[in-house]
Amino acid sequence: MPTAWDRLADATQPQAAAGALSIITLGHVHADDLTALTSHFSRLEQLVLDIPPQDELSKHRAELNRAIDASSNDWMLLVREREVVDDALAKEIGEAANAAQARGFRIRSVPFYCGAALRIGGEEGEVRLFHRRYYMRYANKGEWQQLAIQGTVVRLTNILRSNSFESAEAHREHLVRAGAVPHSPLRRLLLFLRYAVAAGTLDRNTLRYLWIDAGFDQG
Repeated sequence: MPTAWDRLADATQPQAAAGALSIITLGHVHADDLTALTSHFSRLEQLVLDIPPQDELSKHRAELNRAIDASSNDWMLLVREREVVDDALAKEIGEAANAAQARGFRIRSVPFYCGAALRIGGEEGEVRLFHRRYYMRYANKGEWQQLAIQGTVVRLTNILRSNSFESAEAHREHLVRAGAVPHSPLRRLLLFLRYAVAAGTLDRNTLRYLWIDAGFDQG
């Protein structure tokens, strides 16, 4: 484990110096997936948020608030299971935190399938980097769809790389192991067409992913 890491169980550490970052991880995020950040911050700490990694944060506001309270740094970064912070994003995060020209930053999470980016999901991204002093924990009487930040929120250029399956075969095997039941050919075709229209892309890799997904009832 990199020497810059300091894993915390509670808020027992003093306030960190400038250039420090607290990373709240949802699910299992390996330290190697975050190592690029060590070149851009003097100190890092990781706090694990024990909730389903792909859940909407709005469902777990109390847990998120406790994790923020337990952190010892001002700048917070949220990373979900399977996501990787590469060198380009780590550099941009470091520059954004040091410049502090905005209070929060949206970051897109792009799923990668068979080594290529899937063309699904929105371009806006969600708030993943923010200064905790401007986090509005009581906004909208405790109800929000995304994190509420007081002040300017902008989107970073670089992305979080979210790794899924290395091959179509691995995708199928995962669905079978999970107990997914094959659909009939007609239902599969109809679901695939619906998925494809919603995705709005002719990218072959994305269509292959959707075709396999449409073939199983995943409960």
